Amino acid sequence: MPKPHVLILAPFSNASIEQLSSSFDITYSSWLDSMKLRDPDEMASMINKHRSIGVIIESDFIFEETLNQVESLRFIGICRSAVNHVDIESATAHNIAVVNSPARNARAVAEYVLSAMLNIARKTTTANNYVHSGMWKNPTDPYIAFRGSEIKGKKMGLLGMGAIGQEIAELMHNLGMEIVAHDPYLKTVPKNVVLLNMDDLLTTSDFLATVAPLNQETIGLLDGKRLSQMKKGSAIITVSGVSIVDQNALVESINSGHLSGAAIDVFDTHPIAPDSPLFQSRDLLLTPHIAGATHETIDRYSSMISNDLILFTDNSKPINIINPEVLNHI
Repeated sequence: MPKPHVLILAPFSNASIEQLSSSFDITYSSWLDSMKLRDPDEMASMINKHRSIGVIIESDFIFEETLNQVESLRFIGICRSAVNHVDIESATAHNIAVVNSPARNARAVAEYVLSAMLNIARKTTTANNYVHSGMWKNPTDPYIAFRGSEIKGKKMGLLGMGAIGQEIAELMHNLGMEIVAHDPYLKTVPKNVVLLNMDDLLTTSDFLATVAPLNQETIGLLDGKRLSQMKKGSAIITVSGVSIVDQNALVESINSGHLSGAAIDVFDTHPIAPDSPLFQSRDLLLTPHIAGATHETIDRYSSMISNDLILFTDNSKPINIINPEVLNHI
């Protein structure tokens, strides 16, 4: 009897592919290798070619147009926390189980925040450019120009306390920082975290990381007025949408010396628009949406999705299933 077929279109770990290969016929075609995202008809054609029972995606989309064209599909794995890459309502109507991989990159993003914070505190990138550009003429000047600050004993502020915020809190606490946070939706306060209102968060944080999702509630939340409330010499690190912050006001605050710097990893467009106001400050660390881009992130979500696929085909409930109601109809 032939093995059921699974189509993997996401970057996936070799170990998880080997694990699945004992029970499934695998076609692996990562979008990072093909540099191509499939349209609805092509996606349906790929699934129908092998009568795939499962498809695993990261950047591809699965719309109703695809689901209306396939009959074999019973499982969709999303290699990310967000589930907006799949029409969940349509998948449920077609009795297709959908699983995701929550917190897959929480550790990676937390370590990025640490690296950005240390970069700002110790002026690492600026000092590197100073040496490479040949400006280091006097042996003593850098001791003044690049004298930094240590993070131990400083206050780490967190705007948002989801999985990433909690990972950041644990990491920074272990490095001797005090952790303060604001999250009106938090039900249980993690150990070593002090919840504050927004005003107190801004006035007390030495470093503020925005990890709240970008939505109608948070867009423009940190406007010029709120940035002016922040402690002089403090810094911002954004690993959710940059539009949580008023970008013009941020540049003005940094260039005036009120804020010591900022790091931004997620922009309104990818790549960043060439006329972005963020280019108007050299004390802004801009990275191309790589906070969660680690080998371990791929290993983590590969294992999560693989284990849930195996549970599903063993007639057990997947751990991260989005639409458990379909299990009653399969």
